[in-house]
Amino acid sequence: MRICQVEFRNFRGIREGCVVLPRHGVLLGANNAGKTTVVEALAFLFGRERMVSPISDWDFFEGAPRPDSRFFIIATLTDFGSNDPTAVPDWFIGQEAAQPVWWHEKSKTLSTELDPPEGAVLAAQVAMAGRFDDEACEFETIRYFYHGECDPFTDGCSMVPWRLLRQVGLFLLSSNRDWDKLLSFRSSSLLKLIREYDALPGRAVDVLKKQLRTDVAKIEESSPLSDILEAATRELQSFLLIGQSSKMVYRPTTLDAHAVLQSLVAHVAGQGDVLIPVAKHGAGMVSLQAFLLLLAFAEHRRESGQNFILAAEEPELHLHPSLHQRLVHRIRSASVQSIVTTQSPNVAAGYQPQEVIFVTNANGKMTADRLRTEPVSNIRRNSVRNLYLVNRAAFYEAIMGCVVLVPEGQYDYEWLSLWQRLAQSYRDSMKSFDLRPTSMLPTSDAAVAETFREIARFRQDAVPVIDGDSPGDSYLADLVAGSPAPGKIIRYGDRAAVECLSAWILEPALSSPREGMKSLLGGSRATLRNLQNAILARKKDREMRETIVWECLATDGCCERACELLHDLAAIASNGAPSNAGWHSHSEPNGTVVHVASHVRRV
Repeated sequence: MRICQVEFRNFRGIREGCVVLPRHGVLLGANNAGKTTVVEALAFLFGRERMVSPISDWDFFEGAPRPDSRFFIIATLTDFGSNDPTAVPDWFIGQEAAQPVWWHEKSKTLSTELDPPEGAVLAAQVAMAGRFDDEACEFETIRYFYHGECDPFTDGCSMVPWRLLRQVGLFLLSSNRDWDKLLSFRSSSLLKLIREYDALPGRAVDVLKKQLRTDVAKIEESSPLSDILEAATRELQSFLLIGQSSKMVYRPTTLDAHAVLQSLVAHVAGQGDVLIPVAKHGAGMVSLQAFLLLLAFAEHRRESGQNFILAAEEPELHLHPSLHQRLVHRIRSASVQSIVTTQSPNVAAGYQPQEVIFVTNANGKMTADRLRTEPVSNIRRNSVRNLYLVNRAAFYEAIMGCVVLVPEGQYDYEWLSLWQRLAQSYRDSMKSFDLRPTSMLPTSDAAVAETFREIARFRQDAVPVIDGDSPGDSYLADLVAGSPAPGKIIRYGDRAAVECLSAWILEPALSSPREGMKSLLGGSRATLRNLQNAILARKKDREMRETIVWECLATDGCCERACELLHDLAAIASNGAPSNAGWHSHSEPNGTVVHVASHVRRV
């Protein structure tokens, strides 16, 4: 059984929206697009509401519910193992049951015929509605089988039994994890797991209770505490509150089974039997505790033939990037279906483009589009195919980015990325410049127009960056003639390529060149012209680039120019004003505005 679609109406920041879910999928998008809303809505709907915040005003669109306000979450379930509703009587037989509907996987649509249409599979719809009861001043929710538009609080509806919610088997890995309790007996998740496996250590608890009652250090016998306790005991005896033979003693717990279990703290026994509490280990190990419990649930349900769906918020939290892919594969292997949100390109790169859902939210209207609907092998253009094969993580990062730039080619991408790192490393970078988060998208085979058109399917605000030479003229014509055409294009000045841009940034260091620049110039005079020619002559030399860029950290003038460049690129992309007076702009006949850095030119 899996969830193939979830719809929202007036829930949190979503006035309306619909997400079609694959068997295993990852949700990408900007902050506040609605990714967390999707997984937490599923938790609400399928009985994991204790894992998320209680219902409040802010679970209603615009956060000001009235008595007639309602929010709706509607999920469509399929893969029942049969297209005959009578073969699944728990779900479809009886007056209080789901109405059979049909899910068309190819078209991603629902239909309601009596008989199964060709190519469709049996499905059921489960919904949750919420309202605010102004008289009681409290929020109320109801789960029911969705049979069409209605108000379940006033109209008749069929309630969903808890046993069916348990059959769905949705579990939530929340980003808000209770680190200290997950592997302790104070954790409700661990206790549920123990009950699932019938693994409560009853005899061991009895033995431990006896030890705690007798075989412990009796701190009440240590002076001067013993003197204080004797005085307190005499007072209690004088008021006849305890017997004359009674006394005050201390034990670690209340000595019942529940208290004994709750007092236990998980430790890791290392070399030499050194004990370290789990909660005192690194954040990565602590973060994995919740996932370990869920894996245990998954294993048990799989062995017993039950369903397991995992909804996970940012499962990569506190884990080393080298473990991100392994985490993805464990999630996939453990679950019948998984729905993951992430900010990590490494996690996202573990999913095929058909499994990646890009979520956007425009004034409450949420859209969720697959990156591709066909296999990567069906993409005809090598440059686009490489985005999903060679540069997948960078592409996924770019579509989630704040400012997205599409450089002309691979060397342009590498140079700009280096200057970005330098600017971010400069100690005074934030004093005069606004270095907004900026993503550079690698371009293969100088196919800047094809690369732009692919990312523009999701980010129409992406900005190509092209040279000011004659090949740049061709790229400009290709970009302007394409569909969609960019709203803005950034271009270097007269006959300039990215190497000329780099020479312009490096120019302040010419007055006192360091070893890398001296080696690059090779005895030539330290002039801007010679520097441009030297960089162009060694344009493929990555080691040279790294060396001279990081030498710049010692030259404030170079760092300031790098910061100014990144500031201006982001400002232009975000409809702001660049700080350098050398920028000028003009409009192409189609309306594309071309911003030219006339201060960056070939000399």
